[in-house]
Amino acid sequence: MKDVNWDDLKAAYRIAAHGSIALAATDIGVNYSTLLRRIDRLERSLGIKLFIRHQRGYKLTDSGKHLLVDMPAIEQKLDALQSRIVSEATAVAGMVRITTLPEYSSFLHPILRKTQESFPDLKVSVDVSDEIIPLESGQAHISIRAGKQPDQPDLIAIKISEIKFKYYMSKDYLTRFGMPAKRQEFDLHQWVMPSGKKRNLSFVKRLIRQLNPHSIRYQSNSFFDVQLAIENGFGIGPVDEEKACHKDNLVQVPCIKESNDNSLWFVFHRELREDRRIQAIIRFGKQYNRKLAKFIDIED
Repeated sequence: MKDVNWDDLKAAYRIAAHGSIALAATDIGVNYSTLLRRIDRLERSLGIKLFIRHQRGYKLTDSGKHLLVDMPAIEQKLDALQSRIVSEATAVAGMVRITTLPEYSSFLHPILRKTQESFPDLKVSVDVSDEIIPLESGQAHISIRAGKQPDQPDLIAIKISEIKFKYYMSKDYLTRFGMPAKRQEFDLHQWVMPSGKKRNLSFVKRLIRQLNPHSIRYQSNSFFDVQLAIENGFGIGPVDEEKACHKDNLVQVPCIKESNDNSLWFVFHRELREDRRIQAIIRFGKQYNRKLAKFIDIED
């Protein structure tokens, strides 16, 4: 038996229910000949006859009578399933899964809290990781990513803000080792640098090329940990400019000039463009932070 086409099965049920091909054709919205082709195709797929053709029309066989017995309940369940699917897609409810970098998970908290206050049935699951989870896998609805703009054609990437890292040392380190005045003095100092995939960030990659590996005295795959190590005098390293301005014990290294080509991105799959949960999060993101006002108006 070949796979059965649902439209063909529904057409056969409509003929059985109406007792007329003409009425069934009107009900389904197809012409008479199309309906006949569907019945012929269904019977070939099943390998049995559902109707007996005679001068007065079509009469159900014993096998065909199952259509009238079983199809009403099946059709009702399918209609209910369709309603649930549509309802979930158009409601701000259910689970929204977000993957984000550890350093940038906290900026979502006030946005998500406001969203949940307005939509109590919305639940949030956050996966905090340096790994990029492919959105096409369905494991996450939203991804917060850092670096250059994702260029996959199936993704919508919205710029949240620029990432501005500069190089700092603690006042204690400055007292002990002084301030490098030029690149040739870099190897006279100790360095605190990111490790793992964070070394692919342009402002990290450019500086590491200028350093003797032996001068990197501390490394970590967490920018939180890198910042704390710098604050505790381990050496010179990158700190987010916005975080550094709140730390009185950090001193910027002026001889390291960093050009910025990295940003923070709000990323989701193009197929979820109409998803009400994502639209709601973007809407409250705009209200919370002027920086997020650059989001495109997908919800309007």
